[in-house]
Amino acid sequence: MAALGLGASACRDDGGEDDGAMGESGSGTGATGDGSGSDGSGSPGTGSGESGDAMGPWSSLDERPCPDGSFLTYESFGGGFMLTYCTGCHHSRLPADTRQGAPIEVSFDDLEDIRAWADRIWARSGDDNDTMPPVGPASAEDRARLGEWLACGAPADADLGM
Repeated sequence: MAALGLGASACRDDGGEDDGAMGESGSGTGATGDGSGSDGSGSPGTGSGESGDAMGPWSSLDERPCPDGSFLTYESFGGGFMLTYCTGCHHSRLPADTRQGAPIEVSFDDLEDIRAWADRIWARSGDDNDTMPPVGPASAEDRARLGEWLACGAPADADLGM
């Protein structure tokens, strides 16, 4: 697993600011995005590649809209993002001493786990939030894509009839 090579403190949650997230997201379901990303302003792009000035920043995932025409899925974006940036520390098969301080109950083994923790994932890594992973955070464009995917309900191809 390449994501395990992040650094000794890569996933350590050293008790910084409480993000207030408690697992399940109430952000509904929807389509997903093309991964066109951001214009660099922190406002994520829409599925058409246009930036939406009225779309950010947000104080919670519940406030973050799912852009019309968005079509990001677990298969096209979410799974790869989680593997690259998250599951090196947040996977149930990792022994506690190799999780770099990641809470044992916070694992992202599958889409169900990701959806259950969507609020916290967004609060730590989506859009303008960049506290996770602490070493080597995702680019602003990938964080915007993550915010979009989570705001749309973290759909899989099957959810969209693909």
